[in-house]
Amino acid sequence: MRIYVAEDAGLKIKLTKTVRDFGGSPYPKGSVLDVRIASDGKLEVTGAQHLPLYPHEWELVLTDEDLERLLGK
Repeated sequence: MRIYVAEDAGLKIKLTKTVRDFGGSPYPKGSVLDVRIASDGKLEVTGAQHLPLYPHEWELVLTDEDLERLLGK
């Protein structure tokens, strides 16, 4: 899945399954995380080190601010 956003735009995602980073720390299903799009087109979780995410492990979350921006308010 490709998502095209402005480079400075932050995104929020919700995990659809529990995932673990390379250190073994769990991120439970349903967790909402801040992410950005890396230069290679993959998601990078803000504040997490080495948390690879695959498209089936997350879904995009729209915040109130996102909706306001989309609606031009």
